[in-house]
Amino acid sequence: MKKLLLLLLIAPVFGFGQITFTKSANTNASLPENQDRISETVWLTRGTRYGIYNAYDQTSIKNQPTSGIKLALGSTESLSTLNFETISQWGKKFNGLDGIWLNENLVLYLTETNEYYNFTMTSWQNNGSFSYTRSSTALSIIDYSNTTTIYPNPTTSILIIEGNKEYQIEVYDMVGNKIMTLTGNSINMEHLSSATYIVKATDKSNNEELTYKVVKN
Repeated sequence: MKKLLLLLLIAPVFGFGQITFTKSANTNASLPENQDRISETVWLTRGTRYGIYNAYDQTSIKNQPTSGIKLALGSTESLSTLNFETISQWGKKFNGLDGIWLNENLVLYLTETNEYYNFTMTSWQNNGSFSYTRSSTALSIIDYSNTTTIYPNPTTSILIIEGNKEYQIEVYDMVGNKIMTLTGNSINMEHLSSATYIVKATDKSNNEELTYKVVKN
């Protein structure tokens, strides 16, 4: 069974581009204005001690990781190659002395909703203050099972959707930019850069949509 992946770009809710979130020192972490409420169940904030916690279901992360999220070095453009990890010791990752992730390109992953945000921690202080930027548009990938095969995957050039049906085909990069549109049941990807792509194929006879994650070598 191949994996069917539906790519959903969620519209920006705070405008276009990036969101900057800052929590100042000695402010009440329980107040909504001091939380980055990214989703219904992920409300990021920080107290005067320890790291960032999810105020939706946590009051601290002492002796536990932050709930509902993971982080990885990299960007959503190379999502399939990233190694995500839960974070419990934020200071070791982001302090200004030897924090190796401070000011680095990261991806924030919301585990419940399968949403991904480009993320950069720009400031981290021992007094509880911190600041970061994140993309205002989430990349969400939802898994389904699909019996119609697309092959070979990975590919170096020609990609074929099994059967003799004709499809309306769209190819997207991993940040949602449409880069190809064609009809038929094959795609020549030889000219594309080595990366991961989303291929959406709509059966012209019954409008059934099939969406695949494809690796171009």
